[in-house]
Amino acid sequence: MTHDLDPVRTILTWLRAAHPALLPTSPEETETQLRALEQDLGVALPADLRHYFQVLGPYLIAHEHGLFYGMTALPLSAALQERADFSSPGSVFLSPECPAAEAADPPGTVRLVGFDAGWLPVAHDHSGAYLAVDLHPAAGGQVGQIINFGLRERTRFVLASSITEFFAHLLEHLAAGRVEVDCEAGVVEVRFTDPEITHPLDLCEQGGASALRPAEVTPFTDV
Repeated sequence: MTHDLDPVRTILTWLRAAHPALLPTSPEETETQLRALEQDLGVALPADLRHYFQVLGPYLIAHEHGLFYGMTALPLSAALQERADFSSPGSVFLSPECPAAEAADPPGTVRLVGFDAGWLPVAHDHSGAYLAVDLHPAAGGQVGQIINFGLRERTRFVLASSITEFFAHLLEHLAAGRVEVDCEAGVVEVRFTDPEITHPLDLCEQGGASALRPAEVTPFTDV
């Protein structure tokens, strides 16, 4: 199946269905926050990351939505606050007691640290596992790649090369019936249709970084 040219716009239709009365807000505050992040990092943000927050931002603020295979999408203000907290001197992620990451998958793509200021958290599972946009990858990585981190996460997986690719893969799984979308009670939740699969990172632990790529896994139960 061909990737949706703009999967973020497809997700926007789900959020609008869940929040039909929500009016779009001015993108000026979002743009100001994104420019401040660029200045802090000294790098230009990927255009699709900027697009993601500009388009979906108001809806991410209104409610917690499980857009990342059930993991809750963070609004930009929360993502920036998490980044600031996790990279501060007193952060548990920077403590000598913080367990080091043991490997990156693929090798050489992600820095093997507890947390890097170049990671912008975009989703979490409320139990300590996060997904982030990596704006400071290792030599073999790509700016904008989607990675995981957390105190209990020993392997850093590259789940997709960009946030656009991540959601394009998700839409392919939706079309194939491997995931479903629930828009009830004002909340959008993307869930695996196999009741035995409850977390995307569990799939990666079993099948590696490519476990969520449609071309690699048909169906998920074969992992």
